[in-house]
Amino acid sequence: MGKNPEISVVMSAYNSAGLIQRAIDSILGQTFDNFELIILDDGSTDGTADVVRANTDKRIRLILLQHAGLPVALNHGISVSEAPLIARHDSDDFSHHIRLEKQLAEFSNNPNLDVVATWHHVVDEMGHFLGLKKTVLDDSSLKAMLARRNPFAHGTVMMKKAAVVNVGGYNERLFYSQDYDLWLRIAHAGLRFKCIPESLYNYSISPDSIARGWTKLSYAGEIRKNSARVTEEFTTPIISSVSTRRKNALWNYAIGSLALENGRRCRASKFFRKSLMSDPTFWRAGLRLGLSILPHSFSERLSNLLRRRR
Repeated sequence: MGKNPEISVVMSAYNSAGLIQRAIDSILGQTFDNFELIILDDGSTDGTADVVRANTDKRIRLILLQHAGLPVALNHGISVSEAPLIARHDSDDFSHHIRLEKQLAEFSNNPNLDVVATWHHVVDEMGHFLGLKKTVLDDSSLKAMLARRNPFAHGTVMMKKAAVVNVGGYNERLFYSQDYDLWLRIAHAGLRFKCIPESLYNYSISPDSIARGWTKLSYAGEIRKNSARVTEEFTTPIISSVSTRRKNALWNYAIGSLALENGRRCRASKFFRKSLMSDPTFWRAGLRLGLSILPHSFSERLSNLLRRRR
């Protein structure tokens, strides 16, 4: 690792041996090269650390931890980081080669910024494109969206280390939605957000991750309503009881929703039908199917209403 890195990329990994090399390669291949890559192996049992050790780049710092969960690992990584900027990265995702350069430029051009996110592509575990996720761009719009939901993917974010430390870091009591909780506290502290209107990150999903994400929505809602406190009920892990039929329905619903957001209405209706075939009781798929075949202006109004109700 070179002296005085400008960016610390912080990546937590738990049993990520199959995908973490792709993530590492995407960081080592960045056009901006004055960074350190801190990889926190959170007690993996599948040889994740061996995959990391096979990389000889001196910018990589591997830290072995007892398994304690994502927020504990991230706080540790931030505490030992040497740069003023923290770039998050998940171990199963991969970044565009110009990501760090573009986010650093935003901080250089706008010194008052504290958090800079980007749009992202959603991909399957093989890296195949599924859709583009956009969000609003400016500070006031992002804060307005934060009042309803998390506006961006965790791994897209670059943030000032001082901003994270000053609000207390990640809440280590939370099993889920730790990023949303952090953004809310940063917003309440009056710090500033921006999103780059370009996809610089690839967010990997699978049927299992979609099912887990769906069951976590109640946690996000509780955090939003009680951002000043966290109840004991929401500091315990979810025991998922999602059936195979519902898991397949959720997967097809997710792909259909991405297609609908991207204006691919025929593809969207195809996957909403698949969702209903997997689980005819999943009413949201039926509603989205209707949206995909209605006139665009009408379906857009209903789609906005559905997002607010989610």
